[in-house]
Order: sequence, then C-alpha cells, then structure tokens
Amino acid sequence: MATPTLRLPAGTPARTPAPGRSARAHTGRTLPVFVLSALLATGQMYQPIPLFTAMKADWGVGSGAMTWIISAFAFGYAGGFVLFGPLSDRYGHRRVLVTGMIVAAVVTLLTGLAFAAPVAVGLRVVQGLVVGSIPPAIMAYVATRIEPAHRAVVTMSVATSFLAATVIAQIVSQAVVDSFPWRTVFLGSALLFAVLAVALRTVMLDDAPAGRDKPLRHSYAAIPTVLRIGALLPLLAAGGLSMAVMVGIYTGIEIAGLIEGSGELLALRAGALPVMLALPLLAIPLSRLSKPGQVMLGVSVAAAAMVAATFEGSHLAVLTVLLAVLVGGLGVIAPAVLQSAGELGGESRAAASSVAMFSFYVGATVGPIVAATAAPHGFPALAWTLTALLLVAFALTLIGVRIPRASAPA
Repeated sequence: MATPTLRLPAGTPARTPAPGRSARAHTGRTLPVFVLSALLATGQMYQPIPLFTAMKADWGVGSGAMTWIISAFAFGYAGGFVLFGPLSDRYGHRRVLVTGMIVAAVVTLLTGLAFAAPVAVGLRVVQGLVVGSIPPAIMAYVATRIEPAHRAVVTMSVATSFLAATVIAQIVSQAVVDSFPWRTVFLGSALLFAVLAVALRTVMLDDAPAGRDKPLRHSYAAIPTVLRIGALLPLLAAGGLSMAVMVGIYTGIEIAGLIEGSGELLALRAGALPVMLALPLLAIPLSRLSKPGQVMLGVSVAAAAMVAATFEGSHLAVLTVLLAVLVGGLGVIAPAVLQSAGELGGESRAAASSVAMFSFYVGATVGPIVAATAAPHGFPALAWTLTALLLVAFALTLIGVRIPRASAPA
C-alpha cells in the first residue's frame, strides 16, 4: 500500500538521544518494511478464503471445515498477542519481531505442506500463535522509537495495513490459485517472511529493553492492569465486533455463493483498495475527534453501508461500492482503538496493544462462525446480522464515553 515518504532535511545531523530518551528510528526507512510486515502477517488469516474450493477438493471436506481454517488462525493469532506482546517490552521489540518472522516462515511452510484438513487446522493455530508475536512488537516500537510528530501517520498506516490485508491477501491468493496449486500461496508467504525478517533486522534500532532483572511474571502482570482500565474495555469490545463484521462479510459472500465468477470476485475484493489506500491521509483530520468519536463515526458509516447492502446486495457494482464504504468505516475504528490502548496503557503500552489486538481477533474468530450461521439463509440475513453487531459496537462506545479516562499505573 502507498505510504508517505518522510525525510530529514539534507545535512541534518543524527540526533543523540538525551538521557532517559530512546533514540528515534528513521521513519522513511522503517515505515515501508513495517507496512509490508503487517500486510503479510495479518494476510495469513484471509489468504485461504479464495482457496476454499481447491482445498476442499484436495482434502475431500465440506465448507464447514474451511471456516475453521480461518477461525483456527484467528484463535492462535489472538493468543499470540497476549503471549508475546508483553515479552517484547522485556526482551526487546526488534528481537521478538525478527524471531517471530523467522519462526513464522517455518510454520507457514509446514502449513502449506499439510496433507489433510485436521492437520492444517492444527498448524493454523500454531501459525496464528507465532504470527501473533509480530503486530504488538511493531506497534510498541512505533510508540517508543518513532518521532512523536510522525506517530499518528505511522500508526494509521500500519493499522490500515492490518485492515488492507483483508482484501490484498485475498486478491493475491485468487491470482495465484488461478494459475498455480493452492499450496503455492503458503510457500510464497514463507519465503516473504524470511526476506522481511532480514529487512526488519536491518532497519530497526538495537533493543534497549527494560525490566529483564524482574521476574518473568512481571511482564504478564501488566495485562490484568490493562483490563482494569474501565474506559478502554468498551472500545476493545467495539473493536472486536468490527473485526467480526470485516471477516464475516467476506467469508459469508464466499459461503453464500453470491458471486461465483473469479473476475467478479476479484473486482468485488479490489473495490475496497482505493479506500484503504486513502485512510492514512485521514489521520490528521480524524485527530480532531476524540478516539471514541472516531470509533462512533466509523461504526456509523459501516452500519449504514450494511443496511444499504441488505437491499442492493444482488447488484455487483452497488455491492462493490457498499463494501468499500464498509471497509472505510471499519478502517477508522482499529487505529482509534489501538491509539487509545497505547495512551491509556502508560508504561504497559505493549501489553495494552496486545490486549487490543487480542480483542480484534477474538472478533475475527467469531466472524466466520457468524457467516456460516447466517449466510445459508441468504445475503440479506447475513447483512442484517452484521448490522446488529455494529449497533452493539456503537452502544458500547457510548457507554465507554461516560467512563472517566485514566491511564494504567506505571
């Protein structure tokens, strides 16, 4: 995806950090690698959706097994945030991130070689768990090593990459499976993980972690502290519901067989890309709203698109536009929740980011299940169900606004 290029004026000397202040990373070099890493990591959840037909034929299973290919990864992914996120503060964001990319390459390779659906589901849980080490380390690094003036744009760009992976991974998978065996998608992803591990090790600053002298349990003690931040919890729930809608709509369209031609499916998926590419440009205008205000705006836009889709979902062109609007609304929510978690988490920002992402992908785990339940009753039933989830997200955000905001204690 397109990212802004941020350069220092020619001749500007490298900054020496003041005592107690972390060195700052070069935004222009770091951001593109982070964006690609975020796309690849989160894209692993969605890339099997266009492969369903080929995988079912290869393994001789039904559609129900395919939804578990998605949910299994989402379950492991959510767990990986909680397991590895706090460790990035303890052992260093660079170390955890690079190691996670290398191990992800191995597990992704094994997943692509799975000979049966049950084996693939098990490997997908492990794959999600390992890949779950990547996003929290990225977001914590952004919060501590990127120049404060650049953080809003970088956070929006990376968070948008997580969202854009929903569509980009499906487009790439569909293009590959049209010409090659479905396993090629996983083998290619494994190679990209290895390449990006080298790139990340090159562009990231050396780690300067704190707290290694404390017991390991101290790294996880921050999680209960984050869960006691009353103003954050409704936003986390709203973020989870929005992710359920994101995964549910694309999985439901595939299950319902609403659009069968590969060209039409490609157009439907690609239609949201311009909106995703534009989202980072909204970072500054959106910053004038409070974080809950941004969430409510995003939910309102997404809900309006879903309601309209219940009436016009049978028209490809209209549905393509409405899905783009839906994605635009949902794309505003995730960065707002992530930034709220970082602000309210205080010194436990990595743990707070991990909990936020955990909530997103708990929702992503639910999305395919909701789709499998509602889609067989027709697309309007699916759209109304997802609209109901968005209305609940709006109500939760309103509740959160009424709770005093206070950061977690250091």
